[in-house]
Amino acid sequence: MKHVLLLTFMSVTNLAFAASSDSAKPVDHPKVLLEEIKTLDDKKRIIVPVKVEAKIQSLVSADIEGHVTKILKPLGSTVKAGETILFLENKDPGFTYAAVPVRSPVAGVVSQIWTSQMAKVSRGDKLFTVINPKTLKLSAEFPSSDLYSVSSGLTGEFKVDSSRDLKLAIRVVGVSPLVDARTGTASAELEFTDTQAILPQIGTIGQATFEINQGSIIMIPEASLVFQDGKPMVRVLKGKNEFSKKAVVLGEQRDSSYVVKSGVAMGEKIVVRSSRPLKEGDVLDIEANKTEKTQ
Repeated sequence: MKHVLLLTFMSVTNLAFAASSDSAKPVDHPKVLLEEIKTLDDKKRIIVPVKVEAKIQSLVSADIEGHVTKILKPLGSTVKAGETILFLENKDPGFTYAAVPVRSPVAGVVSQIWTSQMAKVSRGDKLFTVINPKTLKLSAEFPSSDLYSVSSGLTGEFKVDSSRDLKLAIRVVGVSPLVDARTGTASAELEFTDTQAILPQIGTIGQATFEINQGSIIMIPEASLVFQDGKPMVRVLKGKNEFSKKAVVLGEQRDSSYVVKSGVAMGEKIVVRSSRPLKEGDVLDIEANKTEKTQ
């Protein structure tokens, strides 16, 4: 009888000890990091190559057939409007071999000479080009897919070298409504808005960048997504430390995030990281993110 009582006592003692050990064992709550759903500005970036050109430039062609007998203003000469650049001698007997002066239609600098002294030219042949280097413009070609976003007055930045920090403010002056069937682009003219700045030389090739605000969007990190039956879902905080799954409709992917078309609302908090896979009914141990810690 004593042995039976002793065994019974030992069994009860062991059960009580096991129960106390289980109750003393800490509960393993999954640690999670949350992110609040916020709307962001939907900005589209358009980058196109551009070329710096003279806004005022005039190409002069021969009106008659003849020989270039004299070039008065060589390449790089500064000329006035109406000033004679060269002479053409017409071999037509009706002109008695008179030398015909060819004048500059605009004031500026002789930037190109397409002929040489004593060269024979025909009607329509290019003779010279005069530009005004003080007034500049930029020529660009925009893809047809971006034309709906580009209009006169749109502002942007010009850079010659992407590795340099030097940026110049620019503005769209006008965009052609015609799309080139070969290139799929439309021509556009841009200008520098700060004419007092040190501007690049004519002929410089650079790039123009435009930031266009297309409204507001909601984006979520790719890491916050879980899939159930092939459908994307997020885990939304419910109450203080529980969660529920919500199906979301995704849009395009941008880097490591997705645009959300529907499924979540501004102000909701979603799980973006957890210490272990979450199960229904789990009580969450919420970690403060870096921004909250610094506040």
